[in-house]
Order: sequence, then structure tokens, then C-alpha cells
Amino acid sequence: MTVCGGWSLVKFNGPTVHAITLWCRSWTCTDCAPFRIGGLKRMATNGQPTTFLTLTVNPKRGQSPDERAQELSDALKVMIKRARRKFTKAPIEYLAVFEETKKGEPHLHILMRAPFIPQRWISATMNELIEAPIVDIRAVGKVANAARYVAKYVGKGPKPFAALKRYWSTKGYDLAEKRDRQDEDEWGSGWRCIKEPLVCLPALLFPWGYEMAWSGDHEIHIKAARAGPRK
Repeated sequence: MTVCGGWSLVKFNGPTVHAITLWCRSWTCTDCAPFRIGGLKRMATNGQPTTFLTLTVNPKRGQSPDERAQELSDALKVMIKRARRKFTKAPIEYLAVFEETKKGEPHLHILMRAPFIPQRWISATMNELIEAPIVDIRAVGKVANAARYVAKYVGKGPKPFAALKRYWSTKGYDLAEKRDRQDEDEWGSGWRCIKEPLVCLPALLFPWGYEMAWSGDHEIHIKAARAGPRK
């Protein structure tokens, strides 16, 4: 059962009520998928990447694409750890996104904020780790290219392989993360989930003394006309 659009998050704050639509956030939801992709594009540009990197797998290894995806994910982490020790002119932060090729194999498309790392070194490292020396690395150029890069490879959404995340990033990649974390902390206090769509809330709260409302597309503020909610 989906909760997308049919439930609301509500917070009572003295004489006002703040409510928003609760989305399911599923990549397979026709309403939520465009927002998820849009968020991924914003995250890509928020990191102000300097480098695009694509890593591949060796289809002769392992028993399935899921197994090779796990191997690729593990190899990326080892490669980044080695790169941080070897190339120390600047920190290395990244956002990694899985793509499924036409043959069903996993690729990793990575946006990095990093010092110069030679392709030859990356290729040799990936060959040593998983026998997959085919890599591509290039400069981002304009930061806006990051969003276009993500859009090109995610299509309708990043591909999930096995139990792996569709995409992930280092903690330092998203330069807007501090602001987002503050928003999450604020949302975590006093919010309640109500099994009603946003449009029904003003009528439901009327008997409780709330009458005046200011609304947006998926957000509403309701002000008490007489008194606060009964206890």
C-alpha cells in the first residue's frame, strides 16, 4: 500500500498548524521519481565536482551482474582510499551513481571533487582489484555539466543492484549538507503522520478551532480562529 499523497505530516505549533504532503519517495512512483531525480541532480551540482569518472566491470568475473556490482562498489572504496594516500594536494569527495548497461552490467558514474588523478593509475588499480581496467576520466568544466551528466546516465532512475544503494556519496561531497541536516533536525521534532490528504485537513481541523489557511501546492499553514486544539 502506498502513502504517496494520501497522508500528511502535521505539526501543531501553538496557534498554528503546519502540514505538508507525505510522499512515498519510491523511484518506481510516477509522482515521486521526477522529484528524486531532481534531487540527485541538485546534489550533483551542490558538490561542485571537478572530475567525471566511469568505472566498469569484467563480465567474465562472478556469477551475476549483482555480484559484479558488489565487487565494483567495494573496489571503488579501496581505490579512493589509496588515492587519498597518494594524491594529497586536495581532499577527495565523490557521488557515485549506478547505471545498468544495455547488456545488463553495472557501471559506476562518479562525480568527484578531487586533485588530478592520472587515468593510467586508476586503470591499473581497477585491474589489480577486479580485472576491470576500462575506465574513463575527464574534467567537468562548467558545474552545470554535473546535472546533465547525471541526467544522461540515470534515465528514469539509478539502477538498484542486489542490496546496494542506487547512489551514495562521501559525507563531505554535498556542500549544502549542513543546511539539509539542520532541516532534518527541525522536522524530527513534533511532527505527526496523519492518514489524510492535505486537502482534507482544513475541514478536519475546523471543529478544533482552526479556520484560516494559507496553502501552497503541497504545503499548508492553518491559523487558529478561536482557540488551540482541544486536549
